[in-house]
Amino acid sequence: MTPTAPDNRLYVVVGVLVDDAGNVLIQQRRPGTPRAGQWEFPGGKLEPGESAVAALARELAEELGIRVDHAEFLAVVTHDYDHARVWLDTYMVRDFSGEAVGREGQELAWVPTSAVTDYDILEAVHPILDALERHQEVRR
Repeated sequence: MTPTAPDNRLYVVVGVLVDDAGNVLIQQRRPGTPRAGQWEFPGGKLEPGESAVAALARELAEELGIRVDHAEFLAVVTHDYDHARVWLDTYMVRDFSGEAVGREGQELAWVPTSAVTDYDILEAVHPILDALERHQEVRR
């Protein structure tokens, strides 16, 4: 069962994986899923009683075959799609072990943050990119 709030909001964790060159990992939504073919950052729904960080580690292991060594909170993003209202707890993941592969058959791409919008991305990716840009400005 998908955990939802009384307003039918889906609670989702999102990982913005960043490699040593500063590229981010995006994945293409699979056929048969809402918004199939569009691109997003990896992640998934929280299970009942699961913390956001535990859900992030589980989802990235299941989807990509990696182990999260450290995740830094980035932002909360909310977005209303026609099929769901989503609450996205977003984390930046620079420290992980293993090589990311599409374990569920999804296409993956490592791209510079400036090129993410060249892809057909989900609407909720835009505020995540804004948060990432603000975070990077603070770190400079």
